[in-house]
Amino acid sequence: MKKNKLIFIFWLSFVLIGCSGMEERINNKAITKIERGNYIEASYLLNDAIKINPNYLDGMVNYRNIYPRALDQAIEKIDEYKKVFDYKKEAYASENLLKLKENYYYADDIVKQKLGLSLELPTIEELYKLKNTMSETYYNAGNELEGRKLNRIEKREKYFLYERGVELNSKYKDMVDRREKAYEKALVNTMIKFSKNTPTSYLNNLETQIEGNIARGRKRTLIRIFPLDNKKFIDAWDQGKVQNKINTGIKINLNYITMTPESIKKSVTPITWSEEHIVETKNGSVIKKLKKTYFKNDFYKMAHVKISFTYTMKDISSGEIIGSGTFHCIAQDSYRWSTFTGSIPKGKKRETSIRKLKSKEELIEMALSDAVLKISSDISEKI
Repeated sequence: MKKNKLIFIFWLSFVLIGCSGMEERINNKAITKIERGNYIEASYLLNDAIKINPNYLDGMVNYRNIYPRALDQAIEKIDEYKKVFDYKKEAYASENLLKLKENYYYADDIVKQKLGLSLELPTIEELYKLKNTMSETYYNAGNELEGRKLNRIEKREKYFLYERGVELNSKYKDMVDRREKAYEKALVNTMIKFSKNTPTSYLNNLETQIEGNIARGRKRTLIRIFPLDNKKFIDAWDQGKVQNKINTGIKINLNYITMTPESIKKSVTPITWSEEHIVETKNGSVIKKLKKTYFKNDFYKMAHVKISFTYTMKDISSGEIIGSGTFHCIAQDSYRWSTFTGSIPKGKKRETSIRKLKSKEELIEMALSDAVLKISSDISEKI
């Protein structure tokens, strides 16, 4: 019984040590933030630490001490922007205050029980009141952009300001209506044209991937892609003739697709081993070792495809090039196997498993997908 108890205690200690590493590392990062005076970031980190382990004492003590200072720091920043009527920065600074309070409000019950005597827990009414105030601030930030000639980035920013305001309080004034109008103005209506040497069999798939990758990551995409025939595309690209309210054009040129044929490399390694034999002599049975050699033949098979694309993106209304780039992608497949010849020991297989390399079509598909991901990511940042 004693032995079992000792084993259990050892196991429990091992588990506790194993699970405490992550929260300790996060706590140490928080201490660094505290030393630098960044109490807000420190509070976020400490919240993560006690979320992992609500019984982590160091994290709990540090959170208790830093949380009020983080609140003060967030409020101080909000007041700083209020004084100069910078609604946008005030709105963004308010996000920290909301996150700090929500982190504590939605904390584990054990955490709230332990901290309840020393830290006041925000009420749900307090959180709603803060959200309403923030919604008004976002409204004011968006309103500052009304009646002005805005560039692409400012149009998107205006929409995002109203969108966040609606998330916080959809009933504030005409916020929803303003968001919808801002959305229509921020919307990017795009046309894409691939060069003629792009393989027809992959064209539809490429267009679908490009569209999906550009548009992802938002609840509501700000990008619509319109198919245009060659003449309409040229008219829009070269002469700025607007079709379907197109405001952006993207040309994607396939520079090359090169396929390296399958190649096999071989190496041979001699391996010596001993086999025991019983030999009968005048003096009786004698064990003798007979040296034998077999050969390990290692094979390495490989094939790869290289693809290069260049894209150019133009603002149709102004004729300005707003993005461009060249991307090189490689897809490859390889594997190793071995065969054994000569005096092979009993029980050893004569070869390891062999498989086929991926086909040329499969490798091209892999390389195209990689290229599309890189191009669409770059376009998303610049569009």
